[in-house]
Amino acid sequence: MLAAAKGLLGHVPLYVTLQRGLGADRLRYRCLDELSLADGDTVIDVGCGPAYYFERLPRVRYYGFDTAPRYIEYARNRWGSDRAEFRCEVFGAEHLSQVPPADAVLLLGLLHHLSDEESRHVLRVAARALAPGGRVIAVDTCYEPRQGRISRWMSDNDRGEHVREPAGFTALARESFEEVDGEIIDDVTRIPSSFWLMRMRKPLH
Repeated sequence: MLAAAKGLLGHVPLYVTLQRGLGADRLRYRCLDELSLADGDTVIDVGCGPAYYFERLPRVRYYGFDTAPRYIEYARNRWGSDRAEFRCEVFGAEHLSQVPPADAVLLLGLLHHLSDEESRHVLRVAARALAPGGRVIAVDTCYEPRQGRISRWMSDNDRGEHVREPAGFTALARESFEEVDGEIIDDVTRIPSSFWLMRMRKPLH
């Protein structure tokens, strides 16, 4: 049953509805609020999915990357191309010459889907993509000692195969950033769940 439910998430309108129904949209909004973005800022969103939170952004220059064609097609149809550019590609070093230096890089719900080495690669490229004073924000399902049975079950059964404790995410980030901090978020979704919200600044390069 769980596998079938996960498979339904490939249906984009259903995925968006579920995200909002579970309160996951509020988790994304909290990350955007952390950044205090302003009109004219450049934003790179890695693993943007259908970018259902795009309407909460000011008039930024936005570049969204995802490997799911259905998500990218939905985002293009929903948001057009006058304020955003959506690419069905893996974000990598080759894109650094194609997009402006970023005031913010979003890694929302991404790292717990990636292995340690894949995470290191994304974080290194994200660090190189930043403009002076830029920052990276990530949020991921996590394990943490205080979580109850339902929250732990949610972590155990997340679609991501690399759910970590906060220390695991932080250790990976410290390989690319001088300043890394974060906090556990467990009060935004309607089903008890634990997430690690991580802020990264001052690239080590």
